[in-house]
Amino acid sequence: MKIEQSMKLFLKELSNNLSAKTFQRYEYVLHLFYNYLENYGELSYEENKAGNIILTADTKEMNEGHISDFLEWFLIKKVIGPVWMNTSAPGIIQKYIKWLHKNGLLAEGIIDDVIKITKKAAKDLPRVEKAASLLYELCIENRGKFSLDNFKYEDYMEGYGEIIGIEEDNLYLNYDDEKIGPIHITKEIAGYLKEGDIVNLVVRRKGNLWYPLEVGNVYPGVGWK
Repeated sequence: MKIEQSMKLFLKELSNNLSAKTFQRYEYVLHLFYNYLENYGELSYEENKAGNIILTADTKEMNEGHISDFLEWFLIKKVIGPVWMNTSAPGIIQKYIKWLHKNGLLAEGIIDDVIKITKKAAKDLPRVEKAASLLYELCIENRGKFSLDNFKYEDYMEGYGEIIGIEEDNLYLNYDDEKIGPIHITKEIAGYLKEGDIVNLVVRRKGNLWYPLEVGNVYPGVGWK
């Protein structure tokens, strides 16, 4: 069955059992998931006369990687969603995938991994969003506290760093095999972060400490297997 057709059938079966508000949330999340699959899923497609991509993939082409990328990358990187998104999207995707599995429309051997991924995402998405928000506030505070004259030109790092250590209010990042730290944060921020998370952070060093000055997204580490 084509993916778009399966989503429509899934929603049709749910329509009488959900409130209008909840049903709209299911529609919204599945619309985003379809958009992700269409643009980033590398699945079967055709191009119309206008050159637009038309997804033609069967549901069995989907795998656990599509689920993890959607929840732990696409929603964070590409979507500015409503406040309920991070807590509701993993459960909605899990129910859709379980429905596919129940109806023999899912590739064999992936349902267990999908359940692990969605359960992990339900815990991770709210915490990394909170961490990113608190880091943003800290960066504003640091930019008000320091001027560029406080830092040497060479004591600078930016990009995606993997968290390799957290000690109370200090963070240690690995930027492409270059280890940076201690990066001074707060205990509250540290409580929302975990080793393996990826932080898009600009830091500068003053003395023995590094300070965050700009932050992008925070992505949960991969650990569902």
